Amino acid sequence: MTALQCFNSAILQRCEARFNFAIRALRLFSRRMPQFTYRARNAQGGLVEGVLDCPDRAVAIRQIESQHCIPIRIDVVDAAKPKGTKTDSPAPAHRKLRLLASPEIVTPAQSLKIPHSQLLIFTEQLANLLQAGMTLDEGLSVLEKRLKHPRVHQMTHRLHQSLVDGRSFSQALSEMPRIFQPLYVNLVAAGEASGALPQILLRL
Repeated sequence: MTALQCFNSAILQRCEARFNFAIRALRLFSRRMPQFTYRARNAQGGLVEGVLDCPDRAVAIRQIESQHCIPIRIDVVDAAKPKGTKTDSPAPAHRKLRLLASPEIVTPAQSLKIPHSQLLIFTEQLANLLQAGMTLDEGLSVLEKRLKHPRVHQMTHRLHQSLVDGRSFSQALSEMPRIFQPLYVNLVAAGEASGALPQILLRL
């Protein structure tokens, strides 16, 4: 074998080694990339569901918002759990809430009313949570635990449950006319359609 042939063979081996390394790295990266399932509302108010491969939740939220949708719920897929296997898992949070709800939760939503000052607190805190990157589902869940006023807690629970049941946020608000005036509901609907819900809430 001539010197030129040896040189070419060495270069070929190096290129092959680098290529194999790149393939292994790509496979490893793809395997480790978390997968997220999501529910969101599009500009027309329709419910959108899908799956995203993203490095983290923040990137997943940005991808959803880039499609002019408002994320409602985002869950990471458990890659360690083999497909098709059934395991005993705890009941979903919204199902627990139904079981643990106090008797006053059954009060008709239309009759519920809260002080205006409490409504301002609720609106501002929800806006801040959404701006921090939380989904509506997560934000309402946090406020349900954080806000101690009994009627505000009841209101937040109802809104959260309506969201879980598939309603848009503005639809859930419209079911409580004694709390949320038509202007409030319409502005929230506009925020949902434009993807600027946190900014709209901060102005209310």
